[in-house]
Amino acid sequence: MFMFPTIQMTDLQQLVHTDQIRWFDCRYDLQHPDYGRDAFKESHVAGAQYLDLSTDLSGPRSKTGGRHPLPSKEQWIGTLESLGVERDDFIVLYDDGFPYAARAWWLFKWAGHERVVVLEGGLSSYLAFDFPMSTESTVFEKSTYQADFKDDMLVQYEEVKNRSAETYLVDSRSPDRFQGQNETIDPVAGHIPGAVNCFFENAISPDRRLKDAEDLKELYADLLEADSPILYCGSGVTACVNVLALHALGKTDVRLYAGSYSDWISQTDEVAR
Repeated sequence: MFMFPTIQMTDLQQLVHTDQIRWFDCRYDLQHPDYGRDAFKESHVAGAQYLDLSTDLSGPRSKTGGRHPLPSKEQWIGTLESLGVERDDFIVLYDDGFPYAARAWWLFKWAGHERVVVLEGGLSSYLAFDFPMSTESTVFEKSTYQADFKDDMLVQYEEVKNRSAETYLVDSRSPDRFQGQNETIDPVAGHIPGAVNCFFENAISPDRRLKDAEDLKELYADLLEADSPILYCGSGVTACVNVLALHALGKTDVRLYAGSYSDWISQTDEVAR
């Protein structure tokens, strides 16, 4: 079953009284890691629970695996069960825009959860409607989650290193970081040799919604023709925006290199600028 990966608040408004919606707040700031959780405590969508990039949407860091390694399957299932998520729940994810909600979307899809969407426009689009906000914590009874992991959505370092010449490899970071300029996050500047650049922000409009289909088709013209392309970024977060946008166009054979550039440079000195 294919479900469009995002939803507009106008469409969601029709569902709030007819479906069991599970809201998840994914706000985060890489420069201020406590921001999202603090903002959630201050005010959030009524009934929402919080998913933290560093503790829920990522696993423990090690020498390899990147700055935001994926949680293990066991960890992710444990998170879903502790939050009381059921396989048939309709999941709505939001942040201040897209990247962190897109990472959560990818993890739900990886676990085989079909009914999951990212709210277009983020929290600000919700606030434009007369729906309640809350400071209260919502607790659901622990569930037993039967995951069906889709490992074909994922590639590891060795697969990227040994990919064929025909495999399309896409770097989702900003052009300057791709070119090895203004690198302030990772210790080695540059990109994986053979990659092309497609900045994730180019898929998002100023009001933090996906651009329309024609604009996305133009942005991803080469990608749409590629067979099972691989996408990466710095740590496997913002690349999920490109993955999600491609799904919106029906291109679902895209794969994520979750460790991304930060994993690559931890295992090799092969970089291009």
